[in-house]
Amino acid sequence: MLIGDGNNDLHYMLAWESMAEREQKWTAFQADAEWHKARDESEKDGLIIANIKTSFLRPTAFSAIR
Repeated sequence: MLIGDGNNDLHYMLAWESMAEREQKWTAFQADAEWHKARDESEKDGLIIANIKTSFLRPTAFSAIR
């Protein structure tokens, strides 16, 4: 985005077969010891994220990711 509130936003786009798969894999990711170590190291001088927002999108009929 070139203008507006999203100039410094970072977006991750992840695909899931189902919400159940998303829940299972996201829970495993959040519990991962390596992830905790990397996150803690990156935040040793303070938080690097001011706001976290989750959105669920559905591809259109003509989307390449369908």
